[in-house]
Amino acid sequence: MIKELKLSARESLNGRWVFMALMFLLFLIIQGIPTTFSSAPNEDFQFIDLIGFVLNILFLPLAIGWAWLALSVARKEEAKIVDLFEPYKLFLKAVGLSLVQGILLGLWFLLLIVPGIIKSFSYMLTYYILRDEPSIGILDAITRSRQMMDGHKMEAFMLVLSFIGWFLLGLITIGIAFLWVGPYFSVTLAKFYDRIRGEEAPVEESTFVAPY
Repeated sequence: MIKELKLSARESLNGRWVFMALMFLLFLIIQGIPTTFSSAPNEDFQFIDLIGFVLNILFLPLAIGWAWLALSVARKEEAKIVDLFEPYKLFLKAVGLSLVQGILLGLWFLLLIVPGIIKSFSYMLTYYILRDEPSIGILDAITRSRQMMDGHKMEAFMLVLSFIGWFLLGLITIGIAFLWVGPYFSVTLAKFYDRIRGEEAPVEESTFVAPY
């Protein structure tokens, strides 16, 4: 299954490697902007810290945008630069989803590392779900991801583990290889989502399931 997903990802990236590498670089540059506003250690909170905090909130939808862009490439749809900023059309929901999911994961990691890791795999499909179901609620998206990942978390773990060698290559090349590894990994995860979504059985709307 893993080999097939990675092969399919490479086929979808064929002819788009340079575009996705440049988009990943743009994504990383924008994501790094808030860190330039952080104060030196042991300094009191300053106005510049507030700017960094606001920028962190403003840039939260970008992570969702990158997942959506990778999903478009995985589906061999037309992909454009503006797609990275598509989640800003759902700004409040995108920010809310990122914050709520982050808080839930933080609480799980406070318990123990292993439960936190397990839950991180349970919630890994939320961004894709929001793309396919933009009207879905924040907690519903998290719940749907958890339901879809039931019985698939080990597969996801093995899929991530299969990229260890690529991640090491990125480190060895001082991050340069990540411009290609990042898109490869992201498109493969998008392929993984589409496979699970295709296998999924309908969920009864009347049944309440806690998001955590």
